Amino acid sequence: MTDFLLSPPLARWDGLHLVLDLQLVERHLDHILAKGGRIRDLRLQGEGDAVSARATVLWKGIHSRVGFELAEIRLRHRYLGLRMRKLRALGGVPVPRVAVELGLSSMESPLLTVFRGQGIVVVDLRTWLPAELDLEVVTVQATARSMHVWFGPGHLQELPQPDRRRLPAETASS
Repeated sequence: MTDFLLSPPLARWDGLHLVLDLQLVERHLDHILAKGGRIRDLRLQGEGDAVSARATVLWKGIHSRVGFELAEIRLRHRYLGLRMRKLRALGGVPVPRVAVELGLSSMESPLLTVFRGQGIVVVDLRTWLPAELDLEVVTVQATARSMHVWFGPGHLQELPQPDRRRLPAETASS
């Protein structure tokens, strides 16, 4: 066990409300997804407790416009979990959830875990969130172009080591 787990936290909170601009989230996700080449032109729209997503997907050599909702969005132990629902393709035709689960599994991404038959996808965020951070999403509410995320109690045990976390060159100068 490391020493920082035994000492009091550097910072703690009893709750936190974060607002994300969905247009900026789209841009960042499009940039990340472009590297894989199978998903592009992502569009996000918030409504209630879910975020609807539409994207162009390349699967088995065929491009198709697909849509789905992401609901029950949660973060725990540096893993982001969500449930896919209302899966559609080809202008609104319902798609069996198993087809999307197989498509996501075929990406063979070490960051994604797909729980087949349940529509649950878990994204490993340990690369971006340091071990010293205890952060948990309690609930999410979305409006047309923003997503409100409420975090539960958490803490930052200590600052991450400088050799482990570095900003990209284009952000460091701003």
